[in-house]
Order: sequence, then structure tokens, then C-alpha cells
Amino acid sequence: MFNRQRGVSFGSFLMFAIVGSVIAITALKIVPTYLEFFTVKKAIERTVKEYGVQPPAAIREGFMRQAAVDNIRDISAAELDVNQSAGSTTVSLSYERVVPLVGNMSLLFAFDIKKSNAQQAAGN
Repeated sequence: MFNRQRGVSFGSFLMFAIVGSVIAITALKIVPTYLEFFTVKKAIERTVKEYGVQPPAAIREGFMRQAAVDNIRDISAAELDVNQSAGSTTVSLSYERVVPLVGNMSLLFAFDIKKSNAQQAAGN
């Protein structure tokens, strides 16, 4: 009786290492984009909560303050769409991020954030 050796061959190990490296590099490039999205979303939510009943210029100024605190550099207050009607304020933002991978390959992320203080106004 012959006992076969068990384990991972060098070729299999190399294949797993390459696939794992590609996944890790892609994840390392994607994670900052999503961290930025969640930071911007939280800043918009705080801005609507604090400045929701004020004029659009004050709301944009409040967002600029939140952006400075949260170190948001790529989104400006001018990009915010502020709509006020019937005592409620809706702040929305749509933006895209292109994350280069390798050579001419890139990933495109489209983000839409919309926050309204209508729920707060109804609860008060």
C-alpha cells in the first residue's frame, strides 16, 4: 500500500496567493470610498438635524462646518441640493467616485444621499 502525500502543491498555493492578493488590493482601494460615503452621509444627517429649519445658505454653511470637523475635502457645500417646502427641508447629494484599479480598469461608484427633517417636524 502506498500512502499519498496530502497538502497544497506549489501551483495551488501560488494560485490562492494571486487570487487573495487581487481581492485584498481591490478591497484596500474600495474601503476608503465607502468610508467617505458614510462620513458624508452622517455629516448631512447632522446638518439637517441642526440647521433644518434655516435658509439654504445657513444649511450649506452648517454642512461646511461639519465637513471641516469630519475632514471631508472632496464634497463642497455648493453640491448640496436643498429643497424647502411646507416647513420641511430635504437635503440631497448625488456624486460619483472613480477608483482606478490597474491600467485602464476602474470601478465607478455612484452615491445618492437624501435626508429630510419631515419626520422630525411631524414628531414635534
